[in-house]
Formats: sequence, C-alpha cells, structure tokens
Amino acid sequence: MPFSSVPESQKTMCAIVAEKAESSPTQRFAVDVEGRSLDWATLNDARLAWADGFVELGIRKDDVVCTILDSGLQSLSLWLGLASIGGIDASINSEFRGRMLAHALKTCQPSLIVCDAAYLPHLLAIADELEGLPTVLSLGDHPDGFADARVRTLDTLPPASGQSSDFLRSPQWHDIAAVTFTSGTTGPSKAVKLPWGQLNAINLGTFPIDDMNDGDVFYCFTSHAHFGAKSIPYNAAMVGAQVLIRSRFSIKSFWPDITKFGVTTACLVGTMADMLMQDPESPQGKTTLRNLFMAPLGPSYQKFADRYDLRIATVYNSTENGVPICSGWRPDNARSIGRRREGYPGFEVRIVDEHDNEVPDGTPGECIVRSAVPWTMNAGYLNNPEATAVAWRNGWFHTGDALVRNPAGDYSFVDRLKDVIRRRGENISSFEVEADVKLNPDVAECAAIAVPADTTEDEILLFVSKRPGSSLDAAGLCAEIETRMTRFMVPRYIEIIESFPKTQATERILKTELRRRGLGPRTWDRQHRRYIGDPAAPELAAP
Repeated sequence: MPFSSVPESQKTMCAIVAEKAESSPTQRFAVDVEGRSLDWATLNDARLAWADGFVELGIRKDDVVCTILDSGLQSLSLWLGLASIGGIDASINSEFRGRMLAHALKTCQPSLIVCDAAYLPHLLAIADELEGLPTVLSLGDHPDGFADARVRTLDTLPPASGQSSDFLRSPQWHDIAAVTFTSGTTGPSKAVKLPWGQLNAINLGTFPIDDMNDGDVFYCFTSHAHFGAKSIPYNAAMVGAQVLIRSRFSIKSFWPDITKFGVTTACLVGTMADMLMQDPESPQGKTTLRNLFMAPLGPSYQKFADRYDLRIATVYNSTENGVPICSGWRPDNARSIGRRREGYPGFEVRIVDEHDNEVPDGTPGECIVRSAVPWTMNAGYLNNPEATAVAWRNGWFHTGDALVRNPAGDYSFVDRLKDVIRRRGENISSFEVEADVKLNPDVAECAAIAVPADTTEDEILLFVSKRPGSSLDAAGLCAEIETRMTRFMVPRYIEIIESFPKTQATERILKTELRRRGLGPRTWDRQHRRYIGDPAAPELAAP
C-alpha cells in the first residue's frame, strides 16, 4: 500500500487547539499539579497572545528561539504561540550550565532566548563565551537587586497590538515543530529538527490509541527540553483527552497525582517502575491508571502490570525516529521492543553490518530506518550538515544502536554502538562527562564508562589520571565537579589511576580494558562517601 500523502484526519496541535476553541471552548484540556488549568478557549487565547508577543520581539518564520524553562502551562502555550508564526522552539535542558549550555546556544544560534528567572544566573555566567548574546526574555521573579540591560521581562513588552494576525499560519507537516538535543553519543550533543509529521508519527506509534477518548487523562512529567513535553500533550489533544503536567518526575508524587487527577495514561522507563514497586507507600492494587508506555521495559514490567491491573506497551525509538518498532499492548518479554510497525507511515527497518549490508536473523547489527511518508522522521541536525549527511547516508537513518531480529520478526535491543550511558532515565554521553571533568586543571586524562547500577540501568565510573605534582584525590575531584556539572551526569564512582591502556597506533584510550577492569578496591563511591576496598572505614564527610 502506498503512503504518498498525509491522511486528512491528522492535524498539528495548533490546528486542534484552534478548532477545539470553537467547538468545545469551556472543556478543560491542560492542568498542572497545583490545580491551575486551561480550557481550550483559554489555551487558544494564550497561544495567540504569545504569537503576538513574539512578533513584537521581531521573531518571524524559521527563526530559532532557545527556551530554558520548566514544563508547565506557560511553556506549553509559549511553544504553540511560537509555532503559530512559524518560529522554532529549541529547548535546552534547564540543568545545563557552563560548557554544555554554551555549546547548546552556539549550536542553535538563536534570535531570542526565553529563560525562567531561576536559570538566568547560569545563562549570564557563560554570556562572554558567546559571540553575542541575543535578547533574553525572562519569565518569573528575579532575585532581589537583579539588574541586567541584556534581559527583558514580560512587563517591558509593548501592549499587544494584534499584528501577529499578519504572521499567523497553520503549521504544516514539513514545518519544524521543535528542536531537541540528543545525548551526544560520539561527540557534542546534536540539535535534532523534529517536523510536525514526526511528532504525529511518534504519537500514533507509542500508544494503540483506538480506544482512547475524552475520558482519558495523560500524565506528562518530562523536562521541557525533552520532546515528550510536546508529544504527550499533543497525543492527548489528538484523542480529545486531558493532560496533567508536572515539571519533573517524583516518586513520592506519582501515585498521589494519579489518584487526585484520575490519570489513566502515563509513560515510565523501567527503572522508574522498579523504584515505584519498591516504595512502601505505593498502592498495592488497581488505580485509575490503565495505559502505560514503558521503554525500556525492565525485568519487573509484568509484575507492575499485574499489581496495578494495567496494560503496557513498549517501542523502539529515539529523538530522531518516529517509532518504527512497537509492541502493542503485550510485549513478549523484558528484552523485546516489538515488531516493525505496519501501516502509516510505511517504515522500513534493516539490521546491517558496518557496510550497510543486511545481516541474517539472529545476528546483531546496526538498526537503520526510513519511512515512505516525508517528514515523519527527523529533518536532520540544526546547523550541522556534516552530521546530518553521516546519519542519513545511503538514504537510511543510522541509529547507532545494535538490535537483533528473530525469524518471527521480533526485535530485541542488544547494545548501543555509540558510547552512551543510560542513567536515571537520561542518555548521557561519556564525551560530555569527560569534557566537563577535564576543565579541572589537575586532570591529565579521564574516561567515563558505564557499570551496572542497582537497577536495570547504568552508573558512571570515571577513571582519572592526574597531572604531575598534583595532590588531587577522588573525593576532592567529586566535590569540585558537583558544583558545576549537570546533576545526573556527576559520576557515582571515581578512581585515580597512574596511566591509561591505549591503542598502539593512535594512542586512544582502550575503554574495553577499563570496562573489563570495572570497580575495584581503590574506587571511590560517591553515594557512600568511601572507597569500595574499605567498607569498614567511617564514611567521608559530604563535600
């Protein structure tokens, strides 16, 4: 069956909001955990107000606006307003600071930055590293005594003139709905351009939504910098449901939120589910939650489903894809990611060797993907044509992940070909960890690797060699990097070593040897504040 065009029934979220504001103006759509809410008419008014504000600030079609915000009703309205004039929201993780924040801004080359007041100090601290700081629009209250001529606030904007009506447009499938950063697996993080067609394809593939309707409540607790902060509300809008927004995941708040707001549909990674199972305050039986997306599944996914009498679906996806592999409601086992997705938008999946030759079933290889419908996968990397060409070589998108397919057509995840660590639901680049650690002048070389965590994911083990004459130790290094690194990237384990094993020809560090070595008696454990080889010693004072 050919997939030459987009089905007429599929609309962008901007179009859905505009239509719902006419047909169901007082129906509540979005609510946050503080109880504030937006009905369709109010959301549409907020969308148009933001569109007008962006036009007043000089933003036009295809201009990039970097946002450093928490998820919430305001960030949702802002995104839709920007999209309604053709602007592009490039969301940056609010925990980024220092070198990583500077890299993100240099990559995006924004015309405007919208920043929550709480994150202004991090932004202004790296302003001198940028070729020029564009206008910064600050949201929220500033610290006492704050003053900076480069920063504007909402109350300094001119009154709404309505001139945005000259620039309003209904986003099309090929328009960029958002820019989201990857974890940066083989180098610095890349900014992925996600078309509206891709967001829609993600939503259609994540949940089998045929029986979802206006009685459902979707739970969104992802960072504003994650595409989930946009795709989950969009998914709810597609079926006429509601969405509950929390700015970040909280174990203690998960079940109370489910009960208080009647949540029916949520997304978790396997480790989150494990933590919820272990929490003594978690309920023991059925709740309002009945639909759960979980990726990766984790070993206890079936126990979770049985305890709470709910159904679980999983998929294979990344920031760059549009869910080419999905399981339906009953995954076969904890390692399964499902089968190739049938129907719209016509995904093709191959498992190949290093030369893009397909490998036999049962043989691990790199997963490469393409689709029959334009704009249902990523539109490349923002301001990085070289990386785009490499990823899309031979007409297929190369995921960098090793999968294996069995003769029945079921896929399992094997490993990441790229050097990435998954920790606490975040994909972390070892390159990024190492680059931050090397800012310490006493560090000669370092290498970050993944080691098994207490859950199904990873912890970070950092090996460091110090410069001659340095008295650097693991505890002191950790105390220093904790003050400036993104929290989820701070290694749990640190070991100071004399020298690194390296290749003879290129003098590159042999991480395979470091992985084989793993944890040892001279490894310092940040969680317990002591060396592994001396468990009887008193815990070190927290830095």
